[in-house]
Amino acid sequence: MTRIVKKLLPLLLLACLGTLAASPLSEEFEQRVRATKSAEEGLVVINEYAQKMTDLEDLRVLQNYWMRADKGASQQHFADLHDQQPDSPVYHYLWLRGSESLLQQLRGGRQLTSRFPDFYWGYRLFSSTYSQALLDDDAPADLQQDVRDNLAGDLKLLKKGLKSFGDDSYLLLALYHLHNTKEDYKEAEKALLRLRDPQAIEMNFQIVLDFITKTKRSRAFEALYPQLLSLAISEGKVKSADSLYIYQQNYLYALSLTEEWGRMHAYLDRWPQLKEEDDTLPMRVDMHLGLGQRETALNLLEGAMARDVLDVKEVEKDPKYEVLKSQPRYQEVMDNALRNWEQGREKRRQLALKSKISKPAPLWELPQADSTMVRLENQRGKIVVLDFWATWCKPCLKTMPLLDAWFKENAAPDLAVFSINTWQSPSDLPQVLEYVRESGYSMTLLLGNNELPKAYGFTGIPYICVIDKQGNIAYEQSGYRPDLPELLDFWLEDLRR
Repeated sequence: MTRIVKKLLPLLLLACLGTLAASPLSEEFEQRVRATKSAEEGLVVINEYAQKMTDLEDLRVLQNYWMRADKGASQQHFADLHDQQPDSPVYHYLWLRGSESLLQQLRGGRQLTSRFPDFYWGYRLFSSTYSQALLDDDAPADLQQDVRDNLAGDLKLLKKGLKSFGDDSYLLLALYHLHNTKEDYKEAEKALLRLRDPQAIEMNFQIVLDFITKTKRSRAFEALYPQLLSLAISEGKVKSADSLYIYQQNYLYALSLTEEWGRMHAYLDRWPQLKEEDDTLPMRVDMHLGLGQRETALNLLEGAMARDVLDVKEVEKDPKYEVLKSQPRYQEVMDNALRNWEQGREKRRQLALKSKISKPAPLWELPQADSTMVRLENQRGKIVVLDFWATWCKPCLKTMPLLDAWFKENAAPDLAVFSINTWQSPSDLPQVLEYVRESGYSMTLLLGNNELPKAYGFTGIPYICVIDKQGNIAYEQSGYRPDLPELLDFWLEDLRR
């Protein structure tokens, strides 16, 4: 993926958590709970507002904070309310929402939609849980069996919800996952094409990319990416004057994912100026490989490495370039590229340091897995690396091993590295903890919140920032970069001066 594509196809929340319009009461609650200095103080505020809040929107906000601070107490509170008012769809929903069991949420969601067919949140709970269940390759056997046993009924339920609530994104995404699981790609594509909410499209665009990669069908990209681009323009992230070029870059990327080499070749002939752009070099290399034009591919690969568009170290490890080894010039090209790479270290260092900034790092207090709180301001005097990630984010999962290996080599008293899980629901916590435990990472895991992305100003993950000893953000990096360890070396050396 080119640098432009990384910027404009942010890999955001697959489960599409969503937000509600804050009421004055929930705004007041959030202001007070954020001002607390310990988990104990926070729980005092939570318990106070638990007695005041009755609206669903407010109760969802309360539950989000309460689940992080004291999951057991939160679950008991809403279980008690459900027991006291069993005919209330609101308390039935909130009780299920707090459950750690996806199977209970799934079955409860079916029951909730059956008992209260006009209650939107029953469909919302079911569809979001259904999507999570189908996205999790390691889901418990009983959950997988439940999904298999109820495919026909669940299909009817989702269609019923869509009749009542229009083209709701949660329902459409669940419908997509159902058809995708059945390998009914025609119907799965139809569900994607019905998406109309640009923000939902943005937050789930990795699903579109995964789908077109697997099925080699680019129609979903062609239909949905213009909406994503329009959203970026309306939010001021992209200038209208740049939109055609950005679309062209990303369309070429989509064609490379679907391996439609003939269409890509025709598109480049139609827009020959794209052949002069460094950003298109990796995709043009892939195209000529796909067309069997190996000598042309090798020539372009040589140019891409010379311009630092492709990293020679990554090229050496990438199996797709294996076919070029039969070309007479291959070894000469690689030897020259490796020599140039070694000689270019100082140039890369200077380029890496040019991105240095200085802005106060927003302060936070976040819990570790054992609920021990960590405060950023207590790290003053250290160089702090923050890595914002999620288990559903594939580039994040490629970044974390690089960061972990780098940290193990550079561990020192003046260096702290925190992996901050973000854009995941409380019900995902077991999966998050299991992933970190199995991976054996040395970074300190912190459980983030939905305010941190706003505070730090990022819209996609992985997002990494390096904070100097005075508490200022000095360097930032968005998206996966295979040369991250070298970048961190340069930045660490600079900040220790």
